[in-house]
Amino acid sequence: MDEICQALATRFPDGAPADGLVRSQGFDYLPRHWTDRWPNHLPIPKTLGGSKRRHVSRSELFAMAREVSSAESVLNLYVAVCAWGTGTKAQRVARVIKPLHEYGALDALQRSFYSARSSDPVAAYRRLNVINEDRIMGFGPAFFTKWLYFAAYDDPERRQGSAPLILDARVANALGWPPTSGRWPSSAYAEYLRTAAKINALWCPSSSQHVIEYALFKIGGR
Repeated sequence: MDEICQALATRFPDGAPADGLVRSQGFDYLPRHWTDRWPNHLPIPKTLGGSKRRHVSRSELFAMAREVSSAESVLNLYVAVCAWGTGTKAQRVARVIKPLHEYGALDALQRSFYSARSSDPVAAYRRLNVINEDRIMGFGPAFFTKWLYFAAYDDPERRQGSAPLILDARVANALGWPPTSGRWPSSAYAEYLRTAAKINALWCPSSSQHVIEYALFKIGGR
């Protein structure tokens, strides 16, 4: 824990990033990379309207999550979340479109969205990680924790202290976890959230929780 806090202090000598900086983090994406591979049985969401390069930020995704009220809006949010996570890389876009070809994928996304907003984040994680619950083939933790995070982190009705956070390979690397080709179990996600809370308390107690995820991501790429 001390080593991680020292690494963060070295990377951010002026202190932890501001919440506003984290919320402004965004990425460009190209709608054509999506529409060229789009499954025929699903409507194309408004997130993919037009042909020009588009941009999406964390704050915009939180706003979209607040407006979810239908299967179509869930699908629109899924695309926006994954576009934020993949950027302009066509090969990475192809990977996150594959889950939408799976039978029942949109229903599972709807269930997991509301599970994220009403359940403990570890329980919501487990549902997306377990066959016969909300698991979708090809939709692994590196992306479905983004889904849980954007679905529920900014929900005004969420219980304080139980926020879902993104866990991907860079964050895991920052924590010193060994590389894996499999899925992290829900116990590992619980460990991550506990560790993030401890880092929050030790390094930047006045900062919001997702500042820790953002900072770990930054040092995890080294």
